[in-house]
Amino acid sequence: MFCPIYKWKISQAMDSGKTISSNVHKHMRRCDSCREYAELCTSLKPKFTQDKQAILEDFDESLNKKIMLAIPERAELGTEPRRRTLALIPSLATAITVLVISVSIIFLSLPRSKQPPPLGPISTLISAASPENILLKVESPLEKEYTELKRAFESTSKFLISSFDFRIGQQAK
Repeated sequence: MFCPIYKWKISQAMDSGKTISSNVHKHMRRCDSCREYAELCTSLKPKFTQDKQAILEDFDESLNKKIMLAIPERAELGTEPRRRTLALIPSLATAITVLVISVSIIFLSLPRSKQPPPLGPISTLISAASPENILLKVESPLEKEYTELKRAFESTSKFLISSFDFRIGQQAK
């Protein structure tokens, strides 16, 4: 399950030249796949040195000349080619910032209505906010539950009467 992590740790240890940690060694004793991966990693360095010699023997000088000709003439040895920085992104950010500030200044400078909304006399506000008026407007949860239960009971009783009408007390025809 954690083999990719252990393989990454093995690869990091091999690349950096450090020793493999003890928990990775413990895992490698139990896991064949990670053990084989570690063996592959240790065998890569000798293989690479052998392949390096073969590559250098078959080196084509004409390819090197083609690459050198493809490099621009004005690029001097040891310097990086100039990179154009995009001035578009900072200029767009500046333009958007100026636009937002301008719109906010215009919005803040617009005239507001001079007259506040009429509230009426303070006595009506106080009487409207009195606890008695508020309690009269608030519906009691117990009262609401009682009316809902009453409706449900009436509905259920009508359904049962219509379903089980045995005509008790009447003569069957």
